[in-house]
Amino acid sequence: MFVRPCWKPWDLEAAYELMGTDPWALLVQNGDEGPFATNLPLYLDRSRGPHGTLVGHIAAANAHARVLAEARGEALAIFEGPWSFVTASWYPNRDMPGTYYYTAVHCAGRIRLQTAAELEAALGELNGRMEGRVPNGWKMDEVPHSEIARRLPAIVGFELPIERLEAKFKLGQDEPLKDAMAVAGHLAASPDPSSRRLSEMVRRANAGRTA
Repeated sequence: MFVRPCWKPWDLEAAYELMGTDPWALLVQNGDEGPFATNLPLYLDRSRGPHGTLVGHIAAANAHARVLAEARGEALAIFEGPWSFVTASWYPNRDMPGTYYYTAVHCAGRIRLQTAAELEAALGELNGRMEGRVPNGWKMDEVPHSEIARRLPAIVGFELPIERLEAKFKLGQDEPLKDAMAVAGHLAASPDPSSRRLSEMVRRANAGRTA
């Protein structure tokens, strides 16, 4: 990923926060027939490995599952945070071309498949993280354990210990400060929560600049 020094996040925790807030990822890996890509949720276990470990699962019927099992090379997990088109009309002097402000994190590592017990535990963790955001969210123990167990053979659980992590927060740091702040103001006025979140990130990424 092309990352100018000014586009790096203010600290590594910002990248981890993005992965936690936006866990919907794209998993990419090369196979004998070419690249495979699957959209799926991944959660981060910070306690394992120097950069953490990503945990997820995929349908056993998906051809990508076979590629994960072969696991000869690295896989790449791509997370996207908030993004927005920035119209040239937002710049005070209207003298800049339109662009995109966006955030992304790329994590590379080698896949390890889970055992059935590990998969079930990971599903419980994922369910807790996702349903925990929902008022009166669903819990796995609301159904008989047999209903969970009978579904396990249909999915393949895996872990991706992160060996390389790159983050790009392209938020106007290479533009005049007045332009970046004008963009932040327009994003803050949006009814879209994602745009308002992006506005806050623009302000933080440009904090301390004077021009």
